Amino acid sequence: MIPHGRPALDIHGVAERAGVSATTWRRRHHAAFTAAVKPLPGSLRPALYDAAQVDAFLSGKPLPALPARPHPDDLLTDAETGAVAGVSASTIRADAVNGLMPRGDERHGRRWWTRADAEARAARPTQYKGRTPGARDKAPRKSRPDHRVAEVVTEFERAEAGRRSPVTAEELAEFYEVSTRTAERIMSKARAERSKSAR
Repeated sequence: MIPHGRPALDIHGVAERAGVSATTWRRRHHAAFTAAVKPLPGSLRPALYDAAQVDAFLSGKPLPALPARPHPDDLLTDAETGAVAGVSASTIRADAVNGLMPRGDERHGRRWWTRADAEARAARPTQYKGRTPGARDKAPRKSRPDHRVAEVVTEFERAEAGRRSPVTAEELAEFYEVSTRTAERIMSKARAERSKSAR
């Protein structure tokens, strides 16, 4: 959840706020930062942080508390929206695609809905049953582009230009808060993307 009136930052935004590159931030400051500042609830992959708490951490001040009361303009993930509405996250996404509720707001590589949208969805019954278990789609679903792949392509290019050390799965796993295996898959996709663009 992104509380109303509280801007959120991903790790790149945090590094920019600190005046260093994301690589420098990750190597020198990220461990201490994550020990003190927790990601906003429901925001993992990518992890998002409250900008006011980030600024307080960087200036050595006590972290301000997040708002305790819900607000109609709080931004919720599909899972959080579904929890408020009493339906699954997939139903929220399907409703948005089919025009049964607002399409949501695209931020930080994912879609968010206001708490007011979620409460409005809770007030009306589900109009369809959804996919039948075991049903096969006639056409493959389109996957969303992974922002991490483009970022790793950039890091590969920086390493090739001598502006940073070689990219490793271990550093990506720590940076994106994923398993080493997932980090290796991201690297593989990034290499394929570079090869495609080089043709």
